[in-house]
Parts: sequence; C-alpha cells; structure tokens
Amino acid sequence: MDLPDVTDILQETEQVLKECFTKYKIDEVFLSFNGGKDCTVLLDLTINVLRDIYKREDIGSELKIVYIRTKGPFREIESFVKEIEEHYGVNLIVTEGELKLTLQRLLEQDSRLKACLMGTRRTDPYSENLKFMQTTDPSWPQIIRVSPLLNWTYHQIWSYTLQQRVPYCSLYDKGYTSIGSTDNTWPNPALAHKDKYGALTYLPAWQLSDASLERAGRGSSPKLPVNGHEYNHNSHLTNGIDSNHITNSDHIPPSCV
Repeated sequence: MDLPDVTDILQETEQVLKECFTKYKIDEVFLSFNGGKDCTVLLDLTINVLRDIYKREDIGSELKIVYIRTKGPFREIESFVKEIEEHYGVNLIVTEGELKLTLQRLLEQDSRLKACLMGTRRTDPYSENLKFMQTTDPSWPQIIRVSPLLNWTYHQIWSYTLQQRVPYCSLYDKGYTSIGSTDNTWPNPALAHKDKYGALTYLPAWQLSDASLERAGRGSSPKLPVNGHEYNHNSHLTNGIDSNHITNSDHIPPSCV
C-alpha cells in the first residue's frame, strides 16, 4: 500500500507551530498527550520545531507535556508513555480526575500557561470546523487551543510515522486504528483476516485502506470483522486488559479543548 506525500502538509504544520512559539514562550504552552498516533506525531514535530528555534537538542525537556490518563487505559499505552519519555528525553505530567476540573487545576498550578497543543484532526468528532488557534469553549477554563494537525489525513499520519520512524504504541500493530479506553476500543474489523493456518488475526493500522473506517473499532462491544469472521469474546483479541486495572478520567473532547 502506497502512503501519501506529506511535504505540503508538513510545511503547514511547522508554520502553525512556529506561529505558536512566536506568540507564546515555551513555558506558556503545554502539549496534551494521550499515547495515540496523532499526538505522538505532534510531539515529534513540536520538538523538531523547538530544536530549530532554540538551536538546542535538549529543548524538548523544557516543554510541558500532560498525559491525561483515560478511565481503563490499556497496559500498552501506559508502557508507551514511558517509552516516549525515554525516546525524547522528556518527562510527562500524569493527571487524573474529571476533565474540566483537571484543566482548571493545571491552570491554577501554573498561571503562566496560555496555550495547549492538541493532535486533533478535522475527521475527529466535532472537529470539522475548528481553527488552528482558538479559545476553548466558554463553559471551560480559558486557554488557547492550538491544533497544528487539523488538515492531516489518517494516511498522512502513518506516512510521516513510518518514514520518520516515529515511535508508536504496539496496539497499532494488532489491528487497532483509534485507541480510547479498554471499555470502548477493539481491533478494527476492516483489518481482520485469516492467516495461513486459518486463525483470525489483524493487519497493522497503517494498512487500513478506507480512512473513513478509522473509528470502526470503537464502541461498547467488539464488532464483527468485515470478512465475516467472528470475534472470540474470551480471546486475547478483545481489549486485553482487566477494566479495573486503572480507573481515571476520559480524554478531553476536541470540542472542548
């Protein structure tokens, strides 16, 4: 499967990031991280832009990165967060609790914060009309939401990830294409197939041909694969973790932050 060129969209994103860090100092910005493919690409791009601006390889250590742990997170995501810290030389701040209160607490703890970097794309729910920079909704704590990846497509995200060897969570190699919590995330049925022994397995996320099916694995229960094979609800191909492993907050909806 051929992946698309990202030259033009990359220039657009770099311009948004440069505008952000021209308007705001590095200690006035934080990046919202959830372990997914989009925010990981955003982190990689942000650190590259900061290195270019500050001419320092270790500048990423000064960027505040906030991991808002979902209720019922995958063990693979928790492990990936640690991998990200080591790979980029950064320290993630782990937060828990109700979303609006979590954001309010962040702003109260650090009054310098003025902008939040997010990996939102227009194909995300309620995000089709977002701007690159805009204030949070009136009912939420006020901060500038910066969304440099708005115009990226699913396949452009994977093209950049694979070409630049950006680290990603191992769940994407197991057929997951959009990752939430263990209660609402399953392997994408569009990637299901039988191996040479007739066993049900899943292709990696980047091989999803129809990007409109990116969220086909999201829901309260696993869906039947498109080729007619059924899920075994007791097998390792379900969500792979006890939902009581960790219980914390959901991610901040893109329409709010």
